[in-house]
Amino acid sequence: MKKIGLLLVIFLGLIAFVYLYEIEGGKKRQEAKEREESLFQVKQEEVTSIEIARAGQDPLLLVKVDDKWSIEKPMETAADKASVDSLVGSVDLARIERTFEEVGSGAEKYGLKEPRMTLTVQAGELTRVVHVGSKDFTGSNTYVQMAGDTKVHLTADSLYTTADKDLFQWRDKKVLTLDRDRVRTIEVQRGDEKIRLSKEGENWALEVPLQEPADKSAVNSLLSSLETTEAQKFVVEETQDLPQYGLSTPNVVVRLQEEGDDQWKALELGKKAEGEEDHYLARNPARSAVFTVPKSLLEKLTQKLWEFRDKDVINVDQDEIDKVIFHRGEVEIQARREDYKWILEKPDDQKDKEALAYKFWYPIDDIKFESIDDSKVGAASGKADVQIEILMKDGSVRTFEFLQQGEQYRARKVEAERGGSISKESFEKLQFKVEDIV
Repeated sequence: MKKIGLLLVIFLGLIAFVYLYEIEGGKKRQEAKEREESLFQVKQEEVTSIEIARAGQDPLLLVKVDDKWSIEKPMETAADKASVDSLVGSVDLARIERTFEEVGSGAEKYGLKEPRMTLTVQAGELTRVVHVGSKDFTGSNTYVQMAGDTKVHLTADSLYTTADKDLFQWRDKKVLTLDRDRVRTIEVQRGDEKIRLSKEGENWALEVPLQEPADKSAVNSLLSSLETTEAQKFVVEETQDLPQYGLSTPNVVVRLQEEGDDQWKALELGKKAEGEEDHYLARNPARSAVFTVPKSLLEKLTQKLWEFRDKDVINVDQDEIDKVIFHRGEVEIQARREDYKWILEKPDDQKDKEALAYKFWYPIDDIKFESIDDSKVGAASGKADVQIEILMKDGSVRTFEFLQQGEQYRARKVEAERGGSISKESFEKLQFKVEDIV
C-alpha cells in the first residue's frame, strides 16, 4: 500500500509539473515571446493616445477618454471610430519581422534620416516613439526605429498605411450620433408641414398630421439613413452667418428623442451646395461646423406622407392567430393555427389537411392599400364579396371585408374603421380554390 501511495504521489507530482511547466509555463513563454516581438509592446486596450507627426504637416493627436476617441490637435473634434480602431489594432499587431543591429550613420539608407512619419503611442505611463522610414524591396514591409535606439527593424507596412490619413478621414463625419433602437420620437419639419412619429413597444405610429399606424419599414429606413449618413465635406468650422447657407430658416429640420433622454438630437438642412448638384448644406445644432450631405438624405426626409402610412390591410402576426374564417358567397373556409401550421377545418372534404402557408396565408398577408380613406370607414353598407374573420389567441376578433365596385376594388378593416382601395391582383388573391392551397 505504501508503494501504491508513493507512486500516486509521484504521478500527481508529474501531472502538476506538466501542467505548470508545459501548459501554464508554455502560455507564459508564448506571451513573453509575443511581447518581445511586439514593436510597441502595448495591448490595444492599453492605448490612451497616439500622435502622428509628418514632415510639413501639423501633428495629429488622438486621445481616448472614457472609451471614446477624439482629436485634440490640430483641432478639437470627435474622431472617426473605425479609423482609430484600425490604427490602434495595427499598433497592437505590429511585430518585429527582422532587426538590423547598430545601424549608426546608415539610417539614411532606410529612410530614417527624414522619416515618413513618427508615431508616439501612450499607454498609461508608458510612451513609445517610433520613426517610420521607407519600404523594403518587397513593398510589404517598412523600416522603423525606436527613438534613441541604434537598431532598425522591419515591420508590416500596414502600420504606416493605417496611420497615413488626412484630417478629414480621422474626423467623425456622422451627421447624427444616435442609437436607433432607443429612438422613441421623430419629428420632421419641412416648411409648414410637420410629421411626428412615435414608437410604442416595437410598433411605430403617426401622430401628426394623422393619427394611425405607421409603416415600420419606412421609419426604419429613415433611421438607417440618419444613422449612417456622413458629412461629404466640411464647409466651415464655425459661423454666425447662417443665412449664407440657408440655415437661418432651414428647408428641413429632423429631430429625434431617445428613450430616457429629454434632450433632442437635431439635423438642419439648408440650400444646395454651390457647384455641387447632389449635395446640400447642413448642420447639427449641437456642433459648430457647416457641412454637406448627399441629396439622397434630403429625398428621404422629404418623401410624401403616404410613404410613412401603414398600408397593410391584414397586419396580423399569424402566430398570434387561433383561427381564420373565410366567407366568400356560399363558400366558407376555416383554418386553425396549430404547431406553426395551418390545419383546415372546413370544408368537410378537406378537413384536417394542412393548408400551405405560402399558398394560403402569405398572399393574403401581402395585400396593401393603394389609397386610404382619411374619414372613418366602418362595416360595409352592403354585403362584402369576401369577409375574413380572424380569431386571435387573446380572444379578440379582427374582421376584414373586400368588395368589387365596378372596376374598383375596396378593403375595410372593420374594427379599426379604416378602408381604402386595393389592386385587382390583390382582390384576385382572395379567390383561391381550397384544393390549390393544400
